[in-house]
Amino acid sequence: MRGASLYIAMSLGLAGCNPHSDIEDYITEVRARPAQPIAPLPEVSPFIPLAYQATRQRSPFIQPKPEQGSALVVLKPECRPLPPREKEKLELYGLEHLTMAGTLAKQGQLWALVGTPDGQVIKVGLNRFMGLNHGKVVRIGKDAIELLETIPDGKGCWVTRDTRLAMTNTK
Repeated sequence: MRGASLYIAMSLGLAGCNPHSDIEDYITEVRARPAQPIAPLPEVSPFIPLAYQATRQRSPFIQPKPEQGSALVVLKPECRPLPPREKEKLELYGLEHLTMAGTLAKQGQLWALVGTPDGQVIKVGLNRFMGLNHGKVVRIGKDAIELLETIPDGKGCWVTRDTRLAMTNTK
């Protein structure tokens, strides 16, 4: 029994030593095929260098010199800054974050109800301020509040612009 198993193991081991394999047949077949023609290289256009024409401009590798502003800002007499005053509650929010919730009439005067982002509803009357740009309430209608905002023009003066906060439809 022992001899038979040794004989089978030796036969299988020697069968793997066949000098002729399929891979050698395939390599021989591929080498025998005629060579395929190689596609020609694309034609290269001649290189034309561009002349650098920005020699008189500032080098992009050097930091620019800081601009020289006027040493003294001259305020025009009509360009007075806004007088200092204590900020009101609604001046802590931008107008885009405030909503007109409704109106309230009391003793012949119309008041606006304005909602804040934190859920408060605040009563606003004429000549009160709201928004970040010194928005003064100039008119209260049933569906909108008209404001006169005072903003800096960047040159030391102040400009006014009309702004409207309309009632949002919550239905």
